[in-house]
Amino acid sequence: MCGRFVAATDPDGLTRFLMIDERQAPDDEPNYNVAPTQSVCAAAEHDDRRHLVTFRWGLVPSWAKDPKIGNRMINARAESAAEKNAFKSSLRKRRCLIPADAFYEWQRRENGGKRPYLIYRADEAPLTFAGLWSVWRDPNDPEGEFLHTCTVLTTSANETMRELHDRMPVILEPASWDRWLDRDLTDPDGVRDLLAPADDRLLAMHPVSTEVNNPRNNHPGLLEPVDPGDPVQADASA
Repeated sequence: MCGRFVAATDPDGLTRFLMIDERQAPDDEPNYNVAPTQSVCAAAEHDDRRHLVTFRWGLVPSWAKDPKIGNRMINARAESAAEKNAFKSSLRKRRCLIPADAFYEWQRRENGGKRPYLIYRADEAPLTFAGLWSVWRDPNDPEGEFLHTCTVLTTSANETMRELHDRMPVILEPASWDRWLDRDLTDPDGVRDLLAPADDRLLAMHPVSTEVNNPRNNHPGLLEPVDPGDPVQADASA
């Protein structure tokens, strides 16, 4: 799964990295502990141009009665997204790229505690998650503002990730970005091959402080390695 990640690259850097045609995302402070319901940058296509925009993390389907449903839709399983009412429309025509400098995953320990790990590309380039987005407006307020939200697609873990968790985000390479973002490609079978685990050699990882368990903690020190043998509390959680 993907429940917390790092977004420290500034929007200008993301504009260059993602080959953006039009930047709409505002300047934001680096976020070293992105949590669900927070704003995240993403690349999406509109009128054959690639835009850098912001979405709230946690997809709210257009048919939802309450936006709180997004709190439990931060991830979508790649294997079943085409059949799920919450995601199937977005998979057909509202796909996005969600950049991240790294992400966190928690390894369960014998005492019941969890040790957080930072996972990043071994070549230290940014990661690009396969995402879906949606637009919602309160059905009781037809003149209200639109809410733009997103979710991260996940797939089965590769060998590197398997020691921590049985799931991982779908990570897309630049060669696949055009196809993933193409809104004229509306058949899910046309992108299904992209929703595979990343190459086993792509990622590296190291243990980090349990400070990351609390989303209020947000500073570069969260990325620093710690001794994997350091004790963690039995009730520590992500």
